[in-house]
Amino acid sequence: MPATRTTLTTPRRGVVAAAALPLLIGALASCGYGSEAKKDDDKKANVAADSAKKLSAPEVRIGYFPNLTHATALVGIQEGLIAKELGATAIKPQTFNAGPSEIEALNGGSLDIGFIGPSPAINGYVKSKGSNLRIISGSASGGVKLVVNPEKIKTLDDLKGKKIATPQ
Repeated sequence: MPATRTTLTTPRRGVVAAAALPLLIGALASCGYGSEAKKDDDKKANVAADSAKKLSAPEVRIGYFPNLTHATALVGIQEGLIAKELGATAIKPQTFNAGPSEIEALNGGSLDIGFIGPSPAINGYVKSKGSNLRIISGSASGGVKLVVNPEKIKTLDDLKGKKIATPQ
């Protein structure tokens, strides 16, 4: 029976890979290098940001993890997308290693916004009885995956007795 399953999944994987390849090529082809914007346009953008209206707070303190699981925050801050939405309100980014420490900063008032996983967000919300935190949106879907060497780990049973790295 396992031989039949392997022969059925191998062609399926090939079909999925063949279907995904044009999408990957298209996505990579659409990624440009550099900007075609004229220098005058850059000056106008800077003036607009400087003269933009500030929000009710002079700055917004944003917390996130400096890794791929928080790509939304990384790209938003680095590319200026979040700053553009905040107008003249300053951004003070702060990085964290794990959810519990970021939740402590949110609950303690030293952070205004946090990009954080679902478990720490729910735990923080419950611990504060909903008084300190508001979960307003999801910024990614599908979650984070456990990446393993397929030659060594084929099933969950292969993880028994093994150590894996995870934040806090």
